[in-house]
Formats: sequence, C-alpha cells, structure tokens
Amino acid sequence: MRGIAAFVVFLFHFLQGFAPQYLGEGTPTANPGKNLFETPLSFLINGYAAVTFFFVLSGFVLSYGYFNRGSNDGLLVSVIKRWPRLFPLALISTLLSWMMIHYGLYSYIEAALVTQSKWMLHFASAKGNFLELSFSDAFLQGFFFTFFRGDDNLNTSLWTMHYELIGSFVVFALIPLLNSADRKQALILFVLFMVTAYYTSPYMCAFIMGCFLSYYRCQVRPSIPSRPANQFLLISGLVVVILLFGYMDPARGFYSFMHHENRDLMTALRIILHSLASVILIQMIFSYDGFYKLLDGRTGRFLGRCSFALYVIHVPLMFTFSTAVFLALLDIIGYQSSVIVTFILTLPLLFLISWLLAKIDELWCRKVNRTVKIMF
Repeated sequence: MRGIAAFVVFLFHFLQGFAPQYLGEGTPTANPGKNLFETPLSFLINGYAAVTFFFVLSGFVLSYGYFNRGSNDGLLVSVIKRWPRLFPLALISTLLSWMMIHYGLYSYIEAALVTQSKWMLHFASAKGNFLELSFSDAFLQGFFFTFFRGDDNLNTSLWTMHYELIGSFVVFALIPLLNSADRKQALILFVLFMVTAYYTSPYMCAFIMGCFLSYYRCQVRPSIPSRPANQFLLISGLVVVILLFGYMDPARGFYSFMHHENRDLMTALRIILHSLASVILIQMIFSYDGFYKLLDGRTGRFLGRCSFALYVIHVPLMFTFSTAVFLALLDIIGYQSSVIVTFILTLPLLFLISWLLAKIDELWCRKVNRTVKIMF
C-alpha cells in the first residue's frame, strides 16, 4: 500500500513537471474541463491524497503492535529510534540534490520553459535561496532541520518529514493512553485529539485516525484477512474511497459544489476527507482476502521495500535524468512522444536507485536496532 502511494506521488509530480495541462493547473496549456483533477479519476494521480494515506498508514503501523499486545513495552525505545530511523535517506537525497546544483547537473529550467510548468520552473515550488547553500547547510538540512524545522528547499518532497516525525510522537503519546482506556474513554480521547489537531495542524488528524483504526481492529480482533465482505458493502466502500481520494482543493469540476473561498478551510477538509478514505481503504483490504492476497505478493513486497526511497529520490532524478532525456528527444520525436518515452525510460532507473537506497536503509535500520538494544 505504501509503495503504491509513493508511485502515485511520482505520477503526480511527473505530470506536474512534464504534462501540467492534464492537471489543469492554470498553465497556458491547461485544458479546463478536460483534465483528471476535475473528475473523481484524479484519485489515480492525486499526490496529496497519497501523502495523507502515508500519514494514516504510519499511525496504523506504528501503534498496531502495542495495541495487539496490550502493552507499552518498548515504547520509549520506539520514540528514541524514530528520528534516527528516518534521517539517512532524507540526508542522502538532500546531499545529492546539493551536488547536482553545485555541479550544474539540473536541467529543470530548460525543460520547464518547454512544458510551461510553474512547479518545475520554481524547483518544485522551493522557497528561499537554495542555490547559494553550502555543503554544511545541505548536510544540516537533510540531517536535522528538515525534521525539526521543516526545511526542504533542496528536495521539496521532504516537506512531509516534519509532519511524519511530529505525527509519530503524537501516536506514541496516544498509545499508553489508549492501552489503559475503555472504549468510552477511547472515544473521548479521539474527539479531544482530533479537535486539537484540527486547530493546530490538520495533518495530525491523519495520524490520529490511523492510530484509532489500529486500536479498533485490536479491540475487535478480526482475523487478517477476514472472510470476504458483503459485495454491496465492498462496492459501496470502493465508490466512497474513489470519490474522496479524487477531491482536490480548490474544488472544481465534479467537486465544484464543495468550493469555498476560505483556503485554509478547504485544505483542512481535503486532509480529513483523504484521511477518512484511507481508513476505509485499509479496513477494506483487511476485510477482503482478494485485496489482501493481491497486495501481499512479491510485487507488493518489493513496492513496499522501495516506497520510502522512491519517495525521497524521485524529484532529484526527474530534474536531472528525466529532463535531460526529454530535452534530447524533443526535436526528434516531438513534445507528446518525448513525455511518454521519458516516462518509460525513467521507471527502471527510478526503481533501481530506489532498491539500492532501500538496501542501504535496511542496513542502517538494523544497525540502529542493535545499538538501541545494547543501550537499553
């Protein structure tokens, strides 16, 4: 599930960079009424929905073992390991991006002038003067500031890392409270945490909803996977998930009736709707063995292993290799064919690099686990 979500983010960013007209993002080449983001089919390439799914899944996975055992043993160790567990790939991708800037390997500006992508032209919407950062600046950004301050202008995909770290700590705070609570008290905790999160950082709602889904499943203790769900409920659930994952603010097309002038309200609504869709989808996968078996094969496990690495490295790769290929082919086969061929050629390299980085990450995680085990 995490691997598919990471791939959706890649698709979203690839379209943003190379074919923004299909997202209807206000470029001169946009196609009003003829783009995916004005239909529920936008769930196929809705990177914002995929990121929210990441957060819900984190809340679910981080808490499941503790609720399943009904114990808080090892919780402090999980808290201590969380940042060391996350920073290596973020640091590697940030340093690689700095090196590409330093040695002039990026060709995103030339490509953006052709595709008319504002997102690509502004280095994936980066803020600040990232071109003048030193190596030490880049190191500190990837190692520390990305997580604790939200700095991300060398690799803007890493904006999620700050929320991931803080959301993890929110989940870790909830675990002992829920392990000692009855169901009525758990409901009160859910309302209190959700209201607080909504008015402070709506993305925290996603982690909380994932955590409570984990709590619910461990309280009910259904088999994994359980017997196939009622066909009507299955189809209804899929329709709801597709509709909710397809929503994007500002609301337009099919979703125009949800439009509101308050952008902050629309953003919060989008996060809540995507979180709800994520909860329904995770529950459906555990409730229908056909979905479960489909995702539990070799391909699913490979995607899962590569997911984090794919997420952190895809933008730097797109802005070097993909843009270079696109520009080289442009005068030979034309714009549309160049986009298609660039996408096809990018995929194997993206998965190869992601797999290699995933191996590095696995080795690092084992080292962290051994070190923490010795300490505690």
